Formats: sequence, C-alpha cells, structure tokens
Amino acid sequence: MINKGVRLNHRYVIDRAVGEGGGGVVYRAFDSNLQNYVVVKQIKESAASLLESRAEADILKGLKHENLPKVLDFFEDHGKIFTVIDFIEGTSLAEALKRRGWFSQKEVLFWARQLSRALAYLHSQREPIIHSDIKPGNIMWNERTGAVCLIDFNISLAFHKGQKSVTWLSGGYSPPEQFRNMEQYCGYLEKILAGPTRHSQAPGGSGQASGIGMTGTPTKIFNRQAFANLEPMINNRIDERSDIYSFGATLYHLLTGRKPDINFLNIVPISAYSIPLSEGLVHIIEKCMELSPERRYQNGMELSQAFEHIYELDSEYRRFWKKRFWGNVISSAMIAGGLLLAGAGVWVKGREGQIQYQAYMQEAEQLLEDGEEEKALELIGKAKNLVKNRADADALELLLLYQKGEYDSCIRQGLGMLGEKQYQIKGTDDRQKLGSIYHIMGNAFLEQDQEEEAVYYLEEALEYEEENPHLFRDYAIALARCGRIDTAKEALEQAGSLDLDADSITFASGEISYAQRDYLSAQKQLSEMIERTQDTQLRERAILLLNQMYVQCGPEYLNTAIHMLENESSKSEGNSKKRLMEALAEDYLIRGKEAGSEEDRVRALNQYIALYNMGDRTLRVMGNIGILYRETGKIQEAQTMAELLLEQYPKDYQGHKLLAFLELDKQQKKENSQRNYDNFRICYENAKKLYEKQKQQEDEEMELLRQMYEDLAAGGWYEGLRE
Repeated sequence: MINKGVRLNHRYVIDRAVGEGGGGVVYRAFDSNLQNYVVVKQIKESAASLLESRAEADILKGLKHENLPKVLDFFEDHGKIFTVIDFIEGTSLAEALKRRGWFSQKEVLFWARQLSRALAYLHSQREPIIHSDIKPGNIMWNERTGAVCLIDFNISLAFHKGQKSVTWLSGGYSPPEQFRNMEQYCGYLEKILAGPTRHSQAPGGSGQASGIGMTGTPTKIFNRQAFANLEPMINNRIDERSDIYSFGATLYHLLTGRKPDINFLNIVPISAYSIPLSEGLVHIIEKCMELSPERRYQNGMELSQAFEHIYELDSEYRRFWKKRFWGNVISSAMIAGGLLLAGAGVWVKGREGQIQYQAYMQEAEQLLEDGEEEKALELIGKAKNLVKNRADADALELLLLYQKGEYDSCIRQGLGMLGEKQYQIKGTDDRQKLGSIYHIMGNAFLEQDQEEEAVYYLEEALEYEEENPHLFRDYAIALARCGRIDTAKEALEQAGSLDLDADSITFASGEISYAQRDYLSAQKQLSEMIERTQDTQLRERAILLLNQMYVQCGPEYLNTAIHMLENESSKSEGNSKKRLMEALAEDYLIRGKEAGSEEDRVRALNQYIALYNMGDRTLRVMGNIGILYRETGKIQEAQTMAELLLEQYPKDYQGHKLLAFLELDKQQKKENSQRNYDNFRICYENAKKLYEKQKQQEDEEMELLRQMYEDLAAGGWYEGLRE
C-alpha cells in the first residue's frame, strides 16, 4: 500500500486507498497539474508483466464513452506501473445494495441499457477490450441523474487475445472460464464455503425487524448435468463472453438482492424468484448467465441489441407474430362473439394481477421500513384483495402489528390466519413465508412473557425455515427464558453455524446469561453490543433487556435504568422511540409507587400522553392514560378515555373496568343516602363477562372490583336486588 501524501510521477499526490479491484490497488489522488482529484490504479505485478508497450496504453487513453471513465495517463514509477482515470462522483452499486437491498426492474433496466452500450463500445474496438471484473462494486451511480459508469476495466486484457485466465476472482460474478482448472475451482469453493458469506434480502421476501425470519430464498435450481460436466467450461480463454456472464450476474444481484451462488451448479434461476420481471429481461439475464460461453450473447453489441428489442422477447409477443396470419383470418369472428376481448382480458388480469400484487407488496415493505405503517397496511390490503391466501401478505401484516408493539392483536390475528386459511404453498419460498408467520407469532408471545407458547411457535417455524440464523437466535432466547439453558446454547451454536452475525450472538448470549442470573456477564455482553452495533432494532432490544435486568435487581438500580432510557429515547425515532418511551413510563410508575412520588406518576402520564399524540393508540397506552388520569384526579379526562376505549376496543374489558372504578369514585364522594351503585354494577358485569372470555393472566384490579361488587350486593345497594 502507498501512504497518504506520497507523490507519484512528480504529479499525483496519494490521498487514500479506495479499494482493490481487478488486477490492482486503487487510490484517490490529487492531480497537482489539473488541480482536481483523479483515480490512480497500481497494476499488480502479475498483471503488469502482460503489458507490452506504451502504445497500448495510449490506445486506452483514446477511449471516450459517456458510461466509462476517461483514461488520463499511464506511467511507471519506482518499477511499478500505474494508470490514471477520471474520479467519478457517486456511489457504487455495491454500497447502494447495502442500503436498499435490491432495485426495481425500471431502475435496473435503465442502468442495463447504459452499461450494455458501454460494453458494446469496449468490445467493438479494433482489438476488443475485456473488462473482466464487472460487478456492483465496479459500477458508480450518480443518484441525482441516474447515470451509471463502469469503472476499473482491466488493461491487461485489452490486447492479449488467447489469454487463458486472470489473476483474481469475484465469486458469484466470475464465469467458469475465469478459473484455471477444476482443482483451482474446487479449492476456491472449499475456501469460500469454509467461511460462508451473508446475503441480502430478496424482494420476493419481506423485510426483517429485529431479525424476524422473512428470508424468502428460493431453492429451485437449474436442471444441470453432473458436476463433472462443468470441467469443459473451466480453463477456456477469457473473451467478450466472459464479460457477458459477469454482466448478467450483476443484474441478477441488483434485482434479487442476492449474489449468484458461488457453486455454479446451485445457481437459482432468476425466473424462480417471485418478483415482477418482464419475460424479456428474464430471458436476457438467463442467457447471459449460461455456463457455456457458446450459449451466451457473444459480445456487447449483441447484448445491447437485445436490450433495444427487449419487449420482442416476451413469449406472448413471439407467439403473436408467429400466429399473426391466422389471427387476421379469425379475428373478426371472435370479436363478433366478444371472445377475443374476453380471453385477452382474462390473461391480462391474471398476469397483471400477479405483477400488481408484487408491486403492492414491495412498496408496502418499503413503507414499513420507513415507518409509514398505515400506508403499508392499506397496500397489504390491496394485495390481499388481488391474490387470496398468500402467506407473504399475512406475514407482512403480522410484522406490522409486531413492530407497532400490538402483540395481543398480532397473536389473535396470527391464530386466525393459521386456523382458517389454506395457504398457496408452491415452493420453498412460500414455505418460508409460512414459517415467517410462526416466527413472528413466537416473538409476539415472547414479548408477552408467554415463553412456552413462544417455544412452540418457534419450533413450528423451524419446520419451514431450517436455515434461518435469526430464527435459531430467537429460539435460543425463548428456551433460555424457559430455563432450558443447555438446549438454548445448542440452538445458539446452530445459529452461529448458519453465519449469525456477531451482534446477534452477543445479544442472545446476554439473554442466556440473564436467564442464568449471571447479571454481571449479561450486563457486560449487552452493554458492549449496544456500544458497537449498527443494528438499531437489535440495539433497542438489548436496551430494553438491560432495563428489565436493572429493574429486577432492585431500587438501587432503578435510577440507572431511568437515566439510560431517558438518554436513549431522546436520541431514537419512530417505533423504537415509542417502545423506549413506554418502558420509561413503566419505570417511572415503579419508582413512583416505591417512593410514593406523585411527580413520577405525572411523568409516567406525560410519557403515555406523548405516545398517544405520536399515534400510539394501543390498548395498553390508552388504558394506562385512563388509569393515571383517574389516579391524578383528572376525572373528566379519565371518563373521556374510558369512552374512547369502548369505542376502539369494544371486545376488551378494560374500558368497562375503568368506568366501574370511576363510578365507584363518583358514588363514594356522596352521602350514603345519595349513593346509587347500579351503574357500577352494570359496568362491572360487562367487564367481568369480557374478562372471563379473554383472560390470559390474573388482573388484580378485577379482583378488587369483584370484592367491591360482592360487598355492595351483600349490603343491598343494587336497586334490582333489594327485594
């Protein structure tokens, strides 16, 4: 590596290394002559030895294309060879993939046309120039204009016809012929598979919140011949068709969010993904990614032409032209009977319905990620109206409830879905979505401290998602909370073998330490993870667990917990902020009860009111507001909240319970002769009826009301019972 500040060729001052691409190390440098930044690439010795003359580099300097950087210079300094190119502003598509996960057909098609023209230009040179390392990391994207630029093409392959191999590999993007022999290929596979890489979420699936399993990975594979038949494709010469493969693999990654499998025999065809793509684009990508070079487009010119005529590749278009003559003969008769229009309408409705369904689902996922829950729910509803009994729509709907903290609703709705629906299970992708429903249900039970139920549903999820590391993580946590420590550790080991990220492992280890009452270890693990993680949802879970531990450890730690939540909630936003604020309100109530502090009770009330004003209209928040209004003497406000509870949650007992308490308060302020407890009796009986229907755990306040009800009955206070 070259240090910052080193001047090359008396002109280029190194600023920093920006990466290592095909054949060389890449630096940003300042050109002291032109007074601007450029990219300087040091050619690796193995590649530099292939360069024959300065004349060859001068040809590269003559290249000019809007989607390629301009080669500015070529020089030798201290025995090393360097090229200088334009510094391209923007973001690499590799970085964009990390942010976005995947891109729509509209975006990718726009880029593909630009890039195919750039490849056509390179391949049409008198001596074709082979890029040899096309991948998202070598494509710069100007987000303002939408333009892309193919960078870092390899000058060592510009003029050397018949070169057998290159000295670097980009797993997933490199074609078979880029390997020298089967031994190198198998060794490469062994090396990579010894440390499996993590891939992004495919758009056929749903987003993840706190690692909830929404993987959605198809496992259908091409019907390949035996592995040994791959050998003739290894050790072919590198040529234009090698770029074609890498180009197709790059589009594949951009559209699916997944890099093609490094094992050529396990590559999932893009047609196996349930994402809305035109048949023409699918055809182009799968032809580009043929393992045999003879079956691919032969150069960039053919590829660019395919994109110019992409819609002609649709099967319906091809069938239309094949049958055009007979169509003209019979069309008038069919139109007379209304059959042509009706038949076309059915086909369009079916195909466009599926495409529209996927569009609704993708937009809903993005809205959910952006915190737009209501808009996301509206689109999920539209998707479900188009296509019935799809597990992915139900899974996303449950995920929305889970993220909003509506765990009761999430559980009730999930039970209804699993009990009533016959889901369309057409492949592994659908199975995994069904597994996602069980996974979310398990986590919702876990949030409600119903650990045994959580274990049951997470075990059900494992039947459908046996390779989801986040599912094993959550299963380990549920087992730990049930006291099944050894089994929890085994589940966490399984998650680690599936490439669970380090932050998730630390978090789950903290949960296990907490379950073992090893609070010092738990505090250390959780605090370290909170400090270093970039996963905001996992960080929030760790903070809430740490808060729970502090509260459990006694009053001396309660102030620490409150200080932590006050600090964290002030920095958070969206649903995370709401959950931290609710935990803070609960801590205020605990401290207020222990210290007899009216101030803490008011602080808790203010937190809940703020949550309500932020749109959190959950039963839990509204119920607490009503109770605290009553306890702080704001009777009219409590009455209003009780009425809102009855309106929004008519099947829940808590609105009636609050009204019963308010009636008691009202009557107890009167003289004995003026009291009438009939309204209290009605409110209590309504609350009791609903409470017994939905009772999952004991409510001490309902027990208090029962005693009051019986005492008043024994005292003859009810009009209808006095006789």
